[in-house]
Amino acid sequence: MDINAFVEKNDETKKYDCLYYLHPDLWFKNAEVTSKLHDHENWSDYIKYLNDDNEVSDEVKNLPNNCGGIYLFFIQGASLPFCERYLAYVGRAQYTQTESLRSRVKSYLPESRKQSGRTRIVRLFKYWKEHLYIRYYQSKDNEFIKQCESALIHAILPPFNTDLTEYKIKEPIKAF
Repeated sequence: MDINAFVEKNDETKKYDCLYYLHPDLWFKNAEVTSKLHDHENWSDYIKYLNDDNEVSDEVKNLPNNCGGIYLFFIQGASLPFCERYLAYVGRAQYTQTESLRSRVKSYLPESRKQSGRTRIVRLFKYWKEHLYIRYYQSKDNEFIKQCESALIHAILPPFNTDLTEYKIKEPIKAF
């Protein structure tokens, strides 16, 4: 049986639809920057975002408060949890007086509960909150953080990121 025949007939399944783009040209186009993040040792382990009470987990509450960095949200499946991970969102935390990895990552749960929250973040938490994990890469270099976030978003096109940074839409030109 064709999988699409099942999905098209099942509205419940359709609401969990996520579109992923796997474009090797984009990977290589952004490799100069993304390769700076290739050292696995500099990334955290996978951290479950929420605890059993649907509150921010203790591990997230204890993220570094003295640096910024890049963080990634993953949806972890239950069928093969050791390899069934879907990169959902790429974000950054600047290193400032008011922002850190901890404060930035913790801010997603309250935002997901707001009626006026970002639509894709609200959806991410609505359907996959029990399956959300994060990983992070620490840095105090804000320019590096911005470059890496932008390059990762452009290379991977995560389904829950809405903005492609550094792309500007030109003003319309009259045709007549």
